[in-house]
Amino acid sequence: MQPCPVTKWGPMDLDVLELQKQVQQMDLPSFPFELPMPSNLGDLDAQERYFAENKESILASLEKHGAVVLKGFDLTKEPKGFERMWKALGMEACLDPLHSVAGRPVVSGDSAVYEAVNKPSRAKFYVGMHNEMVGKRTVRRAAFVCFKAAEVGGEFIITDGMRMLRDLDPSVLKKLYEKKIRFSSAELPMGFLDKTGPLQPVLEPILKSVIGAIVDMKVDFEVDMFWNRVNGERVIQAHAPPQPPVILHPDTNLPTWFCNIHSHSATLRDERDGVLPETTGASRLNKSDVFYGDGSQISKEDLKHVDEVTKKNQVYVAMKQGDVVLIDNYRAMHGRNIFEGTRKHAVTWFK
Repeated sequence: MQPCPVTKWGPMDLDVLELQKQVQQMDLPSFPFELPMPSNLGDLDAQERYFAENKESILASLEKHGAVVLKGFDLTKEPKGFERMWKALGMEACLDPLHSVAGRPVVSGDSAVYEAVNKPSRAKFYVGMHNEMVGKRTVRRAAFVCFKAAEVGGEFIITDGMRMLRDLDPSVLKKLYEKKIRFSSAELPMGFLDKTGPLQPVLEPILKSVIGAIVDMKVDFEVDMFWNRVNGERVIQAHAPPQPPVILHPDTNLPTWFCNIHSHSATLRDERDGVLPETTGASRLNKSDVFYGDGSQISKEDLKHVDEVTKKNQVYVAMKQGDVVLIDNYRAMHGRNIFEGTRKHAVTWFK
């Protein structure tokens, strides 16, 4: 399988307020576009032929709308049939963008069908809205499938990046774009340093250098190590390079919000999740946060505004067995609601 492609950032000096005005004057197409199974497709082979014969129009709808919901198909109720569907559409699978960092489990064997966030231990954690990108790698498209819906909740959630750009307060948008955004992708507790007394200023640069070298060997993108305090505890965080929150879509050249503030902000995450079991182990290591490009804090007011605009534009998709959501990952963000019971959703990423 091919690696996840490198992110296409495009021009980095956009007139973001002018682009916002252009989007505000546009009559944006419906989001998402729904495509129910035609009633005359009786067997699985006929459904596969339908996707092959209509792939141009389906992929054109994906580019136009940003997301397409396939409903009522029997072919996609099982992993093998789901794979037949996206192959009939001519989509080329790629490795998970987390491949170099951590292994996401696959549904079966060497399949390109990865498990979504289904673990019971994560059921009460709301997955915030995000584009699927890790470091310098971003998937072009994705297909999310439901093999079994949760008994309660667990809806797949999507948000249109162009509607996000349209609705953000211009002053907040300008500030975020000009200062850029950087994400903390790992956090290591270092509270013991507070007990080292006069040795602390000697140990800090040594630990920072050693940990930075270890992280550099693990990921395929540059990181900067920053000291910080979280809830009074001394921690060291690995920050990805600064990036713009708005880009021009690599295919349509239309401007879109392309930024994971909603999912990565520790402030917003804590407000959503409330009091949950303490994060430890790998989950603590992978704990994320978001800052301005210079490493300074984004104000709670601006984070709240991003959260409000995101919520305004969220679409909850209550998927049933066999339902598929195709997303243009540069245009649409995705997330997941909390749930109860057993949830079996999966995803395949594409170049």
